[in-house]
Amino acid sequence: MKFIHTADLHLDREFEGLVQETPFQPYHILEKIIDLAISEAVEVVLFAGDNFHQSQPSIKIQNYFVEQLMRLKSYDIQAVIIFGNHDYYRESVYWIDFPDNVTVFKSETVSTQKLALKTGETLAVSGFSYQHPHLSVNKIVDYPERDDTCDYHIGLFHGEFSGESFAPANLTDMLAKDYNYWALGHIHLANQVADNVIYPGTPQGRNKKETTNLVVLGEMAPTGNLIYFRDLAEVHFETLTIDLSACQTLVQALTFIKSNLNDTATFYSLNLENYEAISDNLQEAVDNDELLEELRNGHVIVKLKLIPLSSENGEISKIVVPDLALPTIDLEQVYSLLPHKQEIRSVFEDADFQQEVQENLTLFASQHFEFGGTLNEN
Repeated sequence: MKFIHTADLHLDREFEGLVQETPFQPYHILEKIIDLAISEAVEVVLFAGDNFHQSQPSIKIQNYFVEQLMRLKSYDIQAVIIFGNHDYYRESVYWIDFPDNVTVFKSETVSTQKLALKTGETLAVSGFSYQHPHLSVNKIVDYPERDDTCDYHIGLFHGEFSGESFAPANLTDMLAKDYNYWALGHIHLANQVADNVIYPGTPQGRNKKETTNLVVLGEMAPTGNLIYFRDLAEVHFETLTIDLSACQTLVQALTFIKSNLNDTATFYSLNLENYEAISDNLQEAVDNDELLEELRNGHVIVKLKLIPLSSENGEISKIVVPDLALPTIDLEQVYSLLPHKQEIRSVFEDADFQQEVQENLTLFASQHFEFGGTLNEN
């Protein structure tokens, strides 16, 4: 049995940290996943939650999701879907019906669905969907033992192995179920927790911290699984540190910097170091964004910064500022400036929305300012 496992598509989430236009659209990653499923003739595609970034996705993005799932039907490929903490399921917000080749887990109660595959084999899938933005209980204990009446049994799960808010679980409980495979979601970096317990990560990164953009292409047999990781992302974020010590003129520096930008499908964050020979003019060109605008002709540059030069005595010449510690945003005050409608109030009271606003502000600050006097950045 061949399958694809993906998670955390966040279809309605845009690229973050960009201030220039780009022809790339992050939601197109779904088309590439469906293309792979068709070309590899898989039996089933597993979606392990957070298919959407919002709990109330737009009609347009809902229709797009269904249109892509419909492409699988003519190839007799099935799909299985759970919803995560971002797109927690409420039937009242959906304008679509899922096609009959798609199995959807809508309840927060763990259940099992049995699928008859085009190979003639049978597959049991156990899972649940979030119906709230947070879930503090261990759901793995509710998963049944392996169903030996089916050829294969898969656990579909969106959650974490630490913390308290997102279905906290432990690996021992998972392995005790004796499933052929656990298809996990929630963590945006790929992680093979065990041979058959895998987070694929988000298949299309949206910011410079999401660097492993993978889906799992798997082949299951009674004797074991073959697992392959595929990178289908249209674009990747990359941080480059460029040493300008060999550049004695601005011409040489510009030529050398551009020589490192060799991919128009990469979104670059650039750190320039060892630029002693051209420091004054380079600093001015960075401060007034002139160099940044030049480099953006033909490339996407998320951020450009100079690593402070070393002084003659080897100490770093820089001003040390306090570590980043942003105050909590007073959303109540923000709400007071908006029309007092219940729909707006419910959004502002949502704990997940409040956390996302704070995280996005922190991300913006980290991309545009220096904190803590550090020279390196993750």
